[in-house]
Amino acid sequence: MATQDHHAEAIAWLEDFHKHMDAMDPNLAIPKFYTDDCVLRFAKNPAISGKSSIIDFFNSQFPHLESMKHTIKHVDVLPDRIYQEADIRKLGDEKMSFFTVYLDPTELKERIMAVAEGLI
Repeated sequence: MATQDHHAEAIAWLEDFHKHMDAMDPNLAIPKFYTDDCVLRFAKNPAISGKSSIIDFFNSQFPHLESMKHTIKHVDVLPDRIYQEADIRKLGDEKMSFFTVYLDPTELKERIMAVAEGLI
């Protein structure tokens, strides 16, 4: 398969993946895109093994979000992996012009805990 074909195939897969994940229903998205023995490494968190554990992880994260929308900006396809850059947008906020995240959710989790405990 030509390089352009691999690139187009990767983008199509990523668009479908993000469409399902942006719906924030891991019970539908995870079985479609993850193998039974998949290992998810999410930022500094310990690796999560298996579909049911990955579903549990996302079920614990999504209630903190009102919505999520990924827009693919750039994709690099290598023989053994795919790298992508995506915009993640909060609905209703039109002021952001550029924002790059290489996700470390530690501070977000701390802030959520502080709000939940009434400290903020």
